[in-house]
Amino acid sequence: MHGALEIRPRVPYWIAMAFFKDVSFRNAGTDLIGFLRNTGKHSPLLFLAACMPTAIIIYTFYIDALVKGTPPPREIIYVESWPATRTLAETKAAIAERQERKDEMRVREKEAYKAFGRAVGMDVDKIDREAQSEQAAKKAAEADDTAGEGQ
Repeated sequence: MHGALEIRPRVPYWIAMAFFKDVSFRNAGTDLIGFLRNTGKHSPLLFLAACMPTAIIIYTFYIDALVKGTPPPREIIYVESWPATRTLAETKAAIAERQERKDEMRVREKEAYKAFGRAVGMDVDKIDREAQSEQAAKKAAEADDTAGEGQ
């Protein structure tokens, strides 16, 4: 008698799939041997040529798994630290030096963009003049706003 709460053992998914029910590795091997023994119109070279793309794809996946399976090397990040006895003047000097380097880098970057603009045929000087006039107008408008608030 089958009970209402009877639990049947689970069947592995690969056995339950219909495709694998019809596959017999023994018959497949027999067919392969029969094919390779047949020296008629089928050539073993054609068989190897047909197997090569599949073998290359499988080998590529294998190499890809090896490469991506290794973790990347550790990245060492150095943090600048200052002594506790550092004075305010030393701090301000370091900040000023760093700001000078940033400003020089921005100027070089701007010149590189201008050179690129000239290379592609843009009128860089005109664009620069328009940007400067817009900035001057914006500063004048801000100065007028602050002067109007002070009254």
